[in-house]
Amino acid sequence: MTNEMTPTRRALAAVLGGRVDYIPPANPLAQTTKELMEFTNSSWPKAHRDPKMMADLAAAPWEVCGIESARPQFDISLEAEVLGCKLDWNKPDRPPVTGPAYTDPKDITWDDDFYKKDRAAVVLEAISILRERYCGDLPIMPVITAPFTVAGHIMGVEKLVMMTVTDPEKAHEAIDAATEFCIEYGRQQVAAGAHILFPADPSASGDLISPETYREFVLPYHKKFARSVSAPKILHMCGHTEKLLPEIKKSGMDCFSFDAPPAWLVRRELGNEMTCLGSLDVIDLMPNGTPEQVYARTVECIKQGVDVVGTACDVSNGTPLANLKAYVQACRETPIPDCADVEDCVRALGVARAKNLKAKADYDMEGGVF
Repeated sequence: MTNEMTPTRRALAAVLGGRVDYIPPANPLAQTTKELMEFTNSSWPKAHRDPKMMADLAAAPWEVCGIESARPQFDISLEAEVLGCKLDWNKPDRPPVTGPAYTDPKDITWDDDFYKKDRAAVVLEAISILRERYCGDLPIMPVITAPFTVAGHIMGVEKLVMMTVTDPEKAHEAIDAATEFCIEYGRQQVAAGAHILFPADPSASGDLISPETYREFVLPYHKKFARSVSAPKILHMCGHTEKLLPEIKKSGMDCFSFDAPPAWLVRRELGNEMTCLGSLDVIDLMPNGTPEQVYARTVECIKQGVDVVGTACDVSNGTPLANLKAYVQACRETPIPDCADVEDCVRALGVARAKNLKAKADYDMEGGVF
């Protein structure tokens, strides 16, 4: 194993289950904090529409803090916008969808040249700028909103969920159309220079749907997307996904980015089927904690078995740079077991098992359910 890997090689190796010199701080969640926007002289909503500003802001976490990724596209509404939805630009940092665009999935359509126009073209140009600027050495990880969430945006989330019960055929038709669009957009992101895709499916959270719903209405489309786009993929789902993990590991995605579950539990449930990325709390720890607390939590994630350390969701606007830098420092300084040294692996396994048992006991006492 090399001791000097480029950030891109390290991230690709980690996501695909290979050897790394340290666990990469390759966070694909948005990190458009106030200080990073000031550093790049960026503003909303211009950062959504100017490819150079988007590229500069996407690279700022690396340039300022050493976070080993660049994530162009800062919202998860672009796909719905291309498919006909209106966005609320009064919330320009993450403009939400104002309402559905379709009542019948048979009407879902899009321009074949959508990726050459408007905001989709901006994202693709930002990816190309980043690829050329860093000569491929900084991993480019654009977000792409995943099919179930896109279908919920364009049909209405409540309506889509209701359709899974009252009219499952129409629900499948809507999700399949969204999947076809996501596949084409994902392929264009890869063609533009993306190293790793970051499909985000917050509407498929275990807080919103059951394992049975995931199995029937989400898993087949995750599989279809995974096998149709060549780049490695990190699937992100918000909230409590504990009960979904046995199905998620069948998705064909390469890595799972998680939010609420304990790191040790995700590692245990995924086994060798997927790598995992997580999970620094963005509600309290990252914006309000000390650098020492962020460092300690990062070390804990590494020791519990994550392959990449990242945040549980997009970081808040006021997150201090010192906390982002502490997370990077912890990744670089925390040793990982040497796979060629049996004693080192056995020793690490013993420590991990002890920590996992304590974490499980604490989790059980807090009312955690498996």
